[in-house]
Amino acid sequence: MEEVEPLAEQQEGELMHTGLRLSEMRLEQRLSINQPWLAPLHDLKVEFSFHYKKVRETWGRQSIITLCIGCLAFLTGSSDLASGELSGGGSIWHVGLDGIEAVEWQAFAMMVLSISLWALFLMRTLGEYPLMREKTLYLFIGLICVQGGIIMSLAGAPDFPFNSSLMNFVGLVIGIAVLVFLAFNTWQAVVQTRDLHVETQHSHPDPRKMEDARRDHSLQAWVVVLVGWSLLAIINGWFGAHSVAYRDPSGMGIFRFLYFISGSLLIWTLLHLLWFPQIMLGATGTEIESHRSREVSREMRGEESRDAGQRGNCPSCGGITPVTRLATGLLEVMCPSDECEGVGAPGERCEECSSVFPNRITCEGCGTSAPISDHLPDDEAW
Repeated sequence: MEEVEPLAEQQEGELMHTGLRLSEMRLEQRLSINQPWLAPLHDLKVEFSFHYKKVRETWGRQSIITLCIGCLAFLTGSSDLASGELSGGGSIWHVGLDGIEAVEWQAFAMMVLSISLWALFLMRTLGEYPLMREKTLYLFIGLICVQGGIIMSLAGAPDFPFNSSLMNFVGLVIGIAVLVFLAFNTWQAVVQTRDLHVETQHSHPDPRKMEDARRDHSLQAWVVVLVGWSLLAIINGWFGAHSVAYRDPSGMGIFRFLYFISGSLLIWTLLHLLWFPQIMLGATGTEIESHRSREVSREMRGEESRDAGQRGNCPSCGGITPVTRLATGLLEVMCPSDECEGVGAPGERCEECSSVFPNRITCEGCGTSAPISDHLPDDEAW
């Protein structure tokens, strides 16, 4: 695979907006022509094809090494080098330091190696995808919680969900609830930041250009990957817990194998989740946040004075123009009608007079016409 520059060294948005664009992709349609209800599946197929092409363009040696490290972390964590430590289930009479001393040296060595590989994998992902650092930790916490919840459920009932009581379901339910909450938080932050990015960085008076920009930044395939990753996390935790819950060594091999395979897919989809928002929004060095989180961040930095909004200025003469960037980062423009005082988002219709809010502003002082984004200083990450 061809070597490419690290993401952090590329210009902001360069990886997403050079070469093939999503709005330019065309695939042969078959069923969706005669069956319109299948059109969303066709659009999803186009997006996954686009992701595949972008992966081939942007994934270099660093990404492949990170992927291999994550897979090795699962492989070493699911093996005890035939020492019988996992198949024997350990001893309930040895806990704490005594329990560590009682572990067979082969299993102990694999455990230490697995922990080291996991730490290295986490450090590499935090470094390669700086925009998703906080969300990386969220997804890792969700993964740990769901696996811990499954272990709690199986601890009291090795044949779970069979021969189990209602209390045995508590760990599983709590683990899945935490995973779903953190995955939802990640989805919300990425989608809202994407919307803000398109509205502020790709504003254009031509509605067709804006439609192409929205299509270029579509997250439908990414959301499908996020849902698939969440399901894989549950399945992987299930296989991992069952590989040590059963005391019959003859039935453990298949669970260990499935644990490693599902874990490898889990690592690949995780890197995909972190990679796509990174190339879409550019290496700005600022973490992805939801609108509410961004407001709280401003308050914590002592920027309450900006809640009223940031007024626009003409790029030629510096005069004040009727556009405002709100504290959330969204743009607001005054209605072009002389007798109306309505305000709203560019390209939308005014609720007062039904006029369309402009995407370009003409300065009353010097007569210069420029896109709305040119009337605001570029001091925002998005």
